[in-house]
Amino acid sequence: MSLVLANPGHGAQPRLAVASLFLGAFMNILDVTIVNLALPSIRNEFDATTSQLEWVLIAYILMFASGLLPFGRFGDSFGRKRIFNFGVAGFLVSSLACGLAPDIELLIAARALQGLTASMMVPQVLAIVHVMFAPQEKAKLIGLYGTVSALGAVAGPLIGGTMISANVAGLEWRPIFLMNVPLGLVCLAGALRFVPDIEPCGYIKPDWSGSLLFALAVAALTFPLTEGRQFGWP
Repeated sequence: MSLVLANPGHGAQPRLAVASLFLGAFMNILDVTIVNLALPSIRNEFDATTSQLEWVLIAYILMFASGLLPFGRFGDSFGRKRIFNFGVAGFLVSSLACGLAPDIELLIAARALQGLTASMMVPQVLAIVHVMFAPQEKAKLIGLYGTVSALGAVAGPLIGGTMISANVAGLEWRPIFLMNVPLGLVCLAGALRFVPDIEPCGYIKPDWSGSLLFALAVAALTFPLTEGRQFGWP
């Protein structure tokens, strides 16, 4: 696919830049869907309750949703490439923490950190594409972004099921998180090398009150659905 840059003078390699950015988006969707098939194995190893297993899934999504608004603004204020790279690095480290978690509580905490760092990198992807490429390329790349997201959703259960069935190195469910380490390194190296430095817009104050209210609303909805049975709520 031939791509036309909005500013050909900055020396970026557009295909490799897009590949690096979209790999970050792919990892996010992959980690939303890959965990489902690992839950029985996680339950057996940690003797986890049903609500704890639900939090392994929900902690990621809750923190991801809560972080999108402020970190999108951070990208505008401090540089989209910089925030994307911080997000990828954090996602890599938190994935390693998930894969090495010694108990269910630390796994849930690491999943929450994973979701938060994913919310740092994902808003920057299309923001960088919007600035980096000429108008005639944007629709094409947005369509490709949708395809990559769909592939991540489909690939999650397939890859997760295959890796758990194979019991790679006797690690059972852990490789579904550890695989993000090499993927994250490739993504980070590609972004550092091929994504151009885009001038930030200057500091724009995030809507902290709105972000906090949104996070509290999501948590208020999630908690009774997850923990209600434990407290005997109808």
